[in-house]
Amino acid sequence: MSDKEKTLTVDNINFQTLAEDAPVTLWLTDVVGKVIFTNNQYKNFIGREKVEKMGGDAWFHALHPDDKDYCLTVFKDAFETFKPFTMEYRLRRRDGEYRNFIDHGEPYIDDLGKFSGFVGSSTDITEQKMSEDQLKKSHDELTQYNEEMNLINQLNSYLQVCRSIDETYPIVSYYSEQIFPDCTGSLYLFNDKKTVVESMAIWGTDPVKSANVIDPDDCWSLRQGKEHTALDNDERLRCKHVEDGVLNYICEPIIAQGEMLGMLHIEFLKIGDDKHHYMESRKRLIKIAADNLALSLVSLKLREALQSQSVRDPMTMLFNRRHMEETLDREILRCARSKQGLGVIMSDIDHFKSFNDQYGHDAGDIVLIEFSKVLIESFRGSDIVCRYGGEEFIIIMPESTADIVIKRAEELCKEISKLELLYDGKPLPQITASFGVAYIDNAVVEKSLLLKAVDLALYEAKDSGRNRVVVSNTDFAKSDE
Repeated sequence: MSDKEKTLTVDNINFQTLAEDAPVTLWLTDVVGKVIFTNNQYKNFIGREKVEKMGGDAWFHALHPDDKDYCLTVFKDAFETFKPFTMEYRLRRRDGEYRNFIDHGEPYIDDLGKFSGFVGSSTDITEQKMSEDQLKKSHDELTQYNEEMNLINQLNSYLQVCRSIDETYPIVSYYSEQIFPDCTGSLYLFNDKKTVVESMAIWGTDPVKSANVIDPDDCWSLRQGKEHTALDNDERLRCKHVEDGVLNYICEPIIAQGEMLGMLHIEFLKIGDDKHHYMESRKRLIKIAADNLALSLVSLKLREALQSQSVRDPMTMLFNRRHMEETLDREILRCARSKQGLGVIMSDIDHFKSFNDQYGHDAGDIVLIEFSKVLIESFRGSDIVCRYGGEEFIIIMPESTADIVIKRAEELCKEISKLELLYDGKPLPQITASFGVAYIDNAVVEKSLLLKAVDLALYEAKDSGRNRVVVSNTDFAKSDE
């Protein structure tokens, strides 16, 4: 075939027919923006009946409502400037599903060089968009995970330097609010007797809809020793400690070295569209948080136990002499700074050596233990009750008046004389105790002088008949000079 014949063949091709059957969506507008041509690809997507009925308006009616204003703005700008344009939007397919499209439009110039409209193509980019969204979602999830792990590491850092379990509660509350921002929750720990779990720390903007004190049998996670999840709960799997109406929550036991310490209770206030994916990620995070808390708490319990052994008398569980002396140094200085009084009471069980010789050391131990219980019940939590040695005891009363210290000693003296003791099922004879009292305020006093003053007062009480209280008459202001 000659070149001339080839040219004639190409010239005779019907380009509209080619456009109609092209494997991409093509369109053409007139000079005012009215769609005057669309190909089969477009008609098959929108639906031929709709195109035949609505003509050029079919595309606009198939646009997602949220994208219409945007598309009209792009079109208006293109027809005012006669410049090429690109825009993304969502278009409803004939089956009702919205698909993501990208349009490229080029100005069409006629044979006279005048602008006559736009010719363009539309490409379905739904799959590409989904891949991009999935990639972004994965990136966002990784970023979120790293932030959450960083917060848990910060929490661990603080927990490791806590000196007592009580110190951990505000820290757990603070970091839990950041780790679980769309949740309300509570940290529950077993009491000393392991009979109930108690809420020790709470967090979240809404109140926790779970009981403050829980019988372990009322929580499925504590019964089973594993996570319990309730989603869109229909009440059949709701824990008894959770109020009606709480639809989504997780109870995660806190277990370390085979010992169940308590549990984390998390209530979800807001859940995304993909509930399953969201909950799976939250379960993993809650498990990590619970495991880290378990290790920190069991370590603290061990430290507290060792600390208690070093500062407590093993038989009476009162503070020991070493702790008393360290505390007294500190409280004397605090008293001088705060200008608030400090009272010291020294007590000695009367005729205790004779009692031991007559009834035996086991009976004597019972007397010491019961005497210590009365001391603990008679003083404030801020008072320091100590076993000074043998049958001698010291009580340090910070921020007290002289009248209160003396009154407390006199009440204790009467209380001891009423104490009824049993040994081997038989009553023991009545016991009494003698008390010495010393008091300082607004003065820096040597510890040894204060102890000497209260010891002399106790000696006077015993020397003058026992079972009484004697207040030291030492002038500490003069001693300080």
